Amino acid sequence: MTLKPKNTLEDFCVDKRKTMPSTEQKITQYLHDLPSGKLGLRDTGSIEILEMTPGSYNLNFHVRVGQKDFIFRVNIDQQSGLSKQIEHEFSVLKFLEGHGIAPQAFHFDDSRKYFDFDLLIEEYLEGPPLSLQKEYLPEVAELLTRLHALDPTGMPFATWQDPLAGIYELTRDDLAGYEAAISPDKKTISRAQKVLAKTEALLNKQRHLFQAESLIHTDLCCENFIKTADGLRLIDWEKPRVADYTYDICCFLSEPVELYNSREVLNSEERKYFIDAYAGLSGENPDHLMQKVNIKEPLISLHWILWAATMLSNLKDQRTSPELVEAHEEKIVRYERVADPENIERLIERFSLK
Repeated sequence: MTLKPKNTLEDFCVDKRKTMPSTEQKITQYLHDLPSGKLGLRDTGSIEILEMTPGSYNLNFHVRVGQKDFIFRVNIDQQSGLSKQIEHEFSVLKFLEGHGIAPQAFHFDDSRKYFDFDLLIEEYLEGPPLSLQKEYLPEVAELLTRLHALDPTGMPFATWQDPLAGIYELTRDDLAGYEAAISPDKKTISRAQKVLAKTEALLNKQRHLFQAESLIHTDLCCENFIKTADGLRLIDWEKPRVADYTYDICCFLSEPVELYNSREVLNSEERKYFIDAYAGLSGENPDHLMQKVNIKEPLISLHWILWAATMLSNLKDQRTSPELVEAHEEKIVRYERVADPENIERLIERFSLK
C-alpha cells in the first residue's frame, strides 16, 4: 500500500479527541510500510501506539512494534538553528552508539512526503528522569566525562569554533528576539542588558580559555537524564554542538535550568561536590574548572531565562505553533519559575556583574 502525503496541519493538533485517531493511523501505516530492517526487526508484526508526550518542540509517540519499543518523534519546531536538524541529530546519535550515553537511533525522514514535519525513530528508554539529589551527582559526572572524552574530529557536527563568543552571541540573539515581542517585560530586558554588557567587556580577555574540543549536549535539565536498568542515559539531542565541555557543566549547574524541573536547586556544597567529581574523573584541575564555570554560567543561565520568557510571550501573543499550544500551556508554571526577572538579579549578585 502506498502512503498518502498529509495535506493539513490540523491532524497534529494535540486535541486527542479530534486528532489522535488520524495521527495514530498515519503513524501505524508509516511503520507498517517501513522496511522492518530499518528498526532492527525481522518482521514488523503488530503495531501499538501506547502514549503521546508533547515536548516543547516535538510530539513524541511511544510505539511498540512487535515486542520492541521506540520513540516516534514528529519535529514540529526546531531550536538548533540548523536547516537539517533531524539529520544532524540522527548523525550525532549514530556517533554515540555503543558508548552507553544515548538511545540508539534507527531512522530519520526529512522528505515530508508523508507528514508535514520531519521524523526521527529512536530507542525507547525505560526509566524515571533524574532527581536533583547529591547521591546522583557522581553518576552524572561520570556520564558527562565519558561524553566529553569522545573525539568528534572530522565529524560533520555543528561547531562553535569560538565557544565563549558562541554562547554570548546566542544569548544576545535571545534578547533581541524577546525585545521584538509585543509586550516584553521591561525588568527582564534591562537586567539582561546589564549582564550582556558586563560579559561583553570581559569577552576578549577570557575567550582563550575555551576550546572547541568536545561534543556537548547543551540541554541538561533533569528530565533529559533517564535512569535505566543499564545506567544513566541522555535523551533529547536536538541541539548538540562541538564546543568547550564546560557548557554542559554550566548548564547542569545553572539555577534556571534546575528550576525548569524543580523548585529545588543545588547548594554551594553540592555544586562543589559535582565539580570535584567531574574533575577527578576527567583529570581537570578543579580550580581551573570552577574558574571557567564562573565565566560561562551567567550567559547560559540568561539564555534559559530569556528562552522561558519568550515561550510565555509567544503564548500570550498567540505565536506558538498550534500543534504545541497545549504542551506549552501545561508548562506555564515552569516557564514563569525560570523567567522570573529576579533570577537575573541573582546572577548579577552571585557572579559580581554589577
